[in-house]
Amino acid sequence: MKNLISLTCLLSAVALSHPARAEVGAKDLTLAGLSDCVREAMGAGSVEDAGGAVVLSCNAEKAKVLFNFLGKKVPAEVVQDTNGKFENRPFGNNACYHRIEDASGKSANDFRCDLILVTGDALKD
Repeated sequence: MKNLISLTCLLSAVALSHPARAEVGAKDLTLAGLSDCVREAMGAGSVEDAGGAVVLSCNAEKAKVLFNFLGKKVPAEVVQDTNGKFENRPFGNNACYHRIEDASGKSANDFRCDLILVTGDALKD
């Protein structure tokens, strides 16, 4: 819980350090999508301590919006694995995924984003 509070404070400080602008561009929309994903992950408890990193995951509509915003700059890579066929948009240590086929080859339309915040030893007890 202490780690989650520290993470919340860090993300709030970052958000407050970027003043609002009247003109909204693709970068601003993508940053808003990232923020929405983080909020959803924290609200849903989709925050995982990965030892030196924190993984925040959002699904469904928030992930779909972010996946589409990223499409302006990040091309999708099509990947097939045991869980199905995916369009992946990797960016930095993060990625958003669009599952287009399930494991049996049936059409699918599921979205997920995993945002990885590398913390090193800063949040260790």
